[in-house]
Amino acid sequence: MTSERMMVPDVLLSLNNVSKQFDGKTVLQGLTMQLLPGMVVGLLGANGAGKSTLMRIALGIVKADSGTVQILGDEPQQLSSAAKNRIGYVPQQSFGYEGFSVGKALEWHRSFYDNWDVTLEQEWLTRFQLDRSTAVQKLSIGQRQSLALIMAMAYRPQLLLLDEPVASLDPVARRSFMADLFDLALESGSAVLFSSHITSDLERVASHVALLKQGELILFRELDALREQLRVLQFADGEAPVLPVNVQLLARHGNRWLVDGDLSHLHPAGLLTSQPLNLEQLFLELHS
Repeated sequence: MTSERMMVPDVLLSLNNVSKQFDGKTVLQGLTMQLLPGMVVGLLGANGAGKSTLMRIALGIVKADSGTVQILGDEPQQLSSAAKNRIGYVPQQSFGYEGFSVGKALEWHRSFYDNWDVTLEQEWLTRFQLDRSTAVQKLSIGQRQSLALIMAMAYRPQLLLLDEPVASLDPVARRSFMADLFDLALESGSAVLFSSHITSDLERVASHVALLKQGELILFRELDALREQLRVLQFADGEAPVLPVNVQLLARHGNRWLVDGDLSHLHPAGLLTSQPLNLEQLFLELHS
């Protein structure tokens, strides 16, 4: 392990008040977020919420209209080659290597990384049932995504950005990969930001959840805290209670309110029920 790799910044990714528009349409608005070593952040949002744009701005592929971005302690456009080799990225659409076999593609990709873990490569080839002799162009969409994940993770990057990384995997492979993802972050002191529409995956491995809605970061919190602090309150007809200042109303559907805050010692007038939510329920409450 090189000395540079051991010098892990306190903040691996920082976005401060980042905004972006495309053709006059706001895609991200005033987004602020920090990723620290060991964090596994699940990024949740509807199609068009800005998840992919967020990742592309973080990597310097797309430039923000306003705000500041730092990745591994530097601006994305100023990253050295050594720093780039400490970042892993799997986009939704991948990825080339037509004309290569799986083994040759990995051999060529491996040559760029001093910290490549050959044992990890082989374990995941076996897990995803990929044959080194198979031509890349003959792989299914799910198999190509599996190969892309190996290429992004076998050198144990300090920061890993995954855009819908398991959408094409079968349930067994998906569950196994997600468990490995969490272990990798803990073992390597890495930070992971991954988007997914599969809320059960996020709940299984994420330490934090970032929820985007129409380009705004609605919530960014530890998953356990999210479960404790968000509630759906059902009020009796005709009641219009006043919530305390430390409780935020996130969504309202008639007498059904989604709130964020500590209600443990409060009993608003007309309250019939107070229910916690899982991530799927939270998503539906915010988008229905």
